[in-house]
Amino acid sequence: MLRVSDVLQQLGNEFPALTPSKLRFLDSNGLVSPHRTASGYRQYSPADIERLRFVLREQRDHFRPLSVIADSLAALDSGRMHLAVMPHAVEDTAHYLTPGELAQAAGVPESVIAVLEAEDVVERRVPGRFERACVPLVVAGGAYLAAGGDARSLKALVRAAGREAELVASASAPARGRGDDATADALVSARADAAVAVFSACVHEQIDR
Repeated sequence: MLRVSDVLQQLGNEFPALTPSKLRFLDSNGLVSPHRTASGYRQYSPADIERLRFVLREQRDHFRPLSVIADSLAALDSGRMHLAVMPHAVEDTAHYLTPGELAQAAGVPESVIAVLEAEDVVERRVPGRFERACVPLVVAGGAYLAAGGDARSLKALVRAAGREAELVASASAPARGRGDDATADALVSARADAAVAVFSACVHEQIDR
């Protein structure tokens, strides 16, 4: 099962205009119906990805309206219509980085990547590679270590951030369950910004005494 960010990574090269709001739009119109987690987040199966690819190609290459695409999907689902499998890249490695590439992108020594991986701060999402999305975390983690912080303390900070993220997801779940992603996204953004502000204020209040 893939998250929205994973879907954008897989389909981004072929459909650069694809956005989370576009995925929500296709979902709300019943063209692609991904699984929802208990917190209301969408998760896409490989079959959902192929369905998305079909819908997006029909729009881009044939300019077909959604109603016509929906009829074609119904025909495919019922076996009244058949479609040849189109070859495509299974994995876009541009979205995944080797340890050396990650170190270069984050501007840190490769030894920092080894430390962060050993403490489970970052992990390889595909064999031998990390997601490009973890670059900001590596930058921040490298700065923390360079400033004299130790890896175990960094891991504790990451775990605390993870717990807060889980609380944020739970808080936004009712809105996502209603299909109100705009409200849920706004809540997530506001809560995340507030959590960062609280942490910063606490640290500075202690050291400024």
